[in-house]
Amino acid sequence: MKMIKAVVRPEKADEVLNQLAAAGFVSATRYSVLGRGKQRGLKLGTVYYDEIPKETIVIVVERTDEKQVIDIIQKVCRSGAEGSFGDGKIFVLPVEKAVTVSSGVEAL
Repeated sequence: MKMIKAVVRPEKADEVLNQLAAAGFVSATRYSVLGRGKQRGLKLGTVYYDEIPKETIVIVVERTDEKQVIDIIQKVCRSGAEGSFGDGKIFVLPVEKAVTVSSGVEAL
């Protein structure tokens, strides 16, 4: 299994979740975060924003579904054909085991 963590623009999070659900990936966790990427924040006029609001979406999928999930996230979140700073970042991590709390059932 793979855990996919996507940090995306807040206005894209609902569409990402909807597209994932439409493709059969209905289980996900979403939370609001603050952060910055390579651009080191944002300057508008004389005001500098060091931390920018983002949404993190976490989903665990089978290895065979990893590419499909990443493709969906990229399709929804990329600005235009080239993309731009702030479109987000996707992290993929291995999952050794998942345990359902209510039943104690383990998935490998």
